Amino acid sequence: MDKLKTRFAPSPTGHLHVGGARTALFNYLLARKSGGSFLLRIEDTDRARHDETAVAKIVDDLRWLGIEWDEGIEVGGDSGPYRQSERLEIYTEHIQRLLDAGSAYYAFDTPEELGAMRQEAVQRKETFRYVRPESFPTADDAEKAVADGRPVVVRFACPQKDVTIRDDAFGEVTMPAGQMDDFIIRKADGWPTYHLANVVDDALMGVNYVCRGQEFLGQTWRHVLLREALGMDEPRYCHLPLIMDMQGRKLSKRDGDVEVHSFRAAGYLPEALVNFIALLGWKSGDREKYTLAELVEAFTPSGIGKSNAKFDRDKLIAFNTDAAAEADADRLLAGLKDYLSLNETNLPDDEDVLRRLLRMNRGFRTFADILGKCGVLFAADDSYGFDPKAVKKVLEKNDGAGYAVLSAIRPLLAEVDWTAEALEKWLKEYCQAGSLGMGKVAQPLRVAVTGTRISPPIGETLELLGRERTLTRIERCLRQGVSGV
Repeated sequence: MDKLKTRFAPSPTGHLHVGGARTALFNYLLARKSGGSFLLRIEDTDRARHDETAVAKIVDDLRWLGIEWDEGIEVGGDSGPYRQSERLEIYTEHIQRLLDAGSAYYAFDTPEELGAMRQEAVQRKETFRYVRPESFPTADDAEKAVADGRPVVVRFACPQKDVTIRDDAFGEVTMPAGQMDDFIIRKADGWPTYHLANVVDDALMGVNYVCRGQEFLGQTWRHVLLREALGMDEPRYCHLPLIMDMQGRKLSKRDGDVEVHSFRAAGYLPEALVNFIALLGWKSGDREKYTLAELVEAFTPSGIGKSNAKFDRDKLIAFNTDAAAEADADRLLAGLKDYLSLNETNLPDDEDVLRRLLRMNRGFRTFADILGKCGVLFAADDSYGFDPKAVKKVLEKNDGAGYAVLSAIRPLLAEVDWTAEALEKWLKEYCQAGSLGMGKVAQPLRVAVTGTRISPPIGETLELLGRERTLTRIERCLRQGVSGV
């Protein structure tokens, strides 16, 4: 594989979408695999939708995923500036070249006039195509139109010929000349459109491999023609299949979080998310589990398919569960601290306590599970409620057998050595002596001290609470049982 220079060029409107993350990842992998370079550029010429705070969010999301770039914003390089909003003079120069060569022309149509043209096309049952004027307006005509308050744009004069794109994923894709029209390359506000800015930047920055979503494939003919008119080399193309939900609909927020930051805040590990995203439209044999370094070695465009990818959230949960089980203690601690930094919780920031929580919750799916199981242990002893279903099934069932167990063991627990091991041993012996199953004792205890039937192992739970707080919580549970509250 020749050395590739790839790029990721997001428009900053919010946090990084998982689809954008996949595009960034694939471009990163292509560059690393070929010994080339990966560039990060910000495409912010759409000033109406631009959100400056989103730039830092995108940068943070990429770095959390472990996707680093060799050139671009915050890194620098020889091809900057790397924000399109700082490259207006460059675009203006290239647009003028096209105007001078007769490859582009001014147009002054108002929105109302364009709307009427489209309506006429509908009435004729035709697809609207802009009608090129017989003679192109001059710069003086454009100035007069501006003075008259008309919107002045620049349109590219499309050559009347078919355009065939050779794509590494979709093969040869041809756009017939009859389906093209003279598209806008500079808007009335003076900013270039995506097509012009994207083509100029890729060429001047030396990008020789364009990897992006399938939704851009139908627009690529515009880029081919612009490059040809400007005398620029053509890159290789690879368009990625769409990402759909499990019902075959385009992935959207209706099915839950779709931003990288949301998964981070929900307690996922970046290595699990990267592994999962890599398989959205790419595969190499039957293998599924990869580290980022292993993906660099295995990744090739030939593994990218045409079929739409399915975003299987259950599979992502399974990937994260496995990643957490395989990670060492220090990695998990770093991940848990990152999760806590993004969420308001009552968990302490004491590293020893956090390590203890990680051990207590072995087998967790996401860091949110730890909070769900252990957050109540750090709450005030009189602040948590009791799950009605747990009370009915564990405490009240069989004429209040659960309450009876709590009443019996509360004074006995006051004398037990307070370590997880000693508590587990004592509970086991108590059950054996009374011919009781462990659940008949452990579950009432669990409901008493947490309000639910879910917690880490009961011995570790009680040890963390401490003797005094455990006894206080049991007493509170018994009181509410008597009062029926």
